Amino acid sequence: MDYSAQNYMSPNHGAMPVPGILKEVVGVFQSKDDLQNAIRELEGTAFPRQDISVMGSRDELEKVFGVRVVSPEFAIDNPDTPRQAPSRPEEQTIGAAGMIGGTAYVGAMALALTAGAVTFPAIISAAVIGGLGGGTVGAILTKLLGDRYNRHIEQQIEKGGLLLWVQTPDADKEDMARRIMITNNAYDVHVHQIV
Repeated sequence: MDYSAQNYMSPNHGAMPVPGILKEVVGVFQSKDDLQNAIRELEGTAFPRQDISVMGSRDELEKVFGVRVVSPEFAIDNPDTPRQAPSRPEEQTIGAAGMIGGTAYVGAMALALTAGAVTFPAIISAAVIGGLGGGTVGAILTKLLGDRYNRHIEQQIEKGGLLLWVQTPDADKEDMARRIMITNNAYDVHVHQIV
């Protein structure tokens, strides 16, 4: 493919948007890091988060297509492909911390209540023991969910890649989105329309 600067320009560069038709730039990525870098750059330039989407979860894909992993060629221009907002790595970290902290707190309170702790030192001891147990459960759950997410990403890459869609309200943003995707190693970058 020729990714020269002249190919960044859309054929209708400067044309007015048509009411009722939404244009998107879409591309396929072979790396989670390249995908995240493209999303960061898109958000850091001219694209609000709600205009950026990635393929939906395995469960959503299974509901729509009957399989948990689909080839990008099949899903890229399919209007039925489930989508979701991309999650930032820092949001995943915050979610993991919340899960661990929440289960630690529940474990601490549950053990303190069931132990019938009535004195302050007994409450503290029960809370520490329960918190350690709850925190361990939270850490295990977080690890399992993280492993599941990473497996899905790996399977999707093995199937052909990770999809990214960006709504582009005008030709200038269309060109910018294309340039950002291509710079971050996307392939099959093109524009499609949704009615």
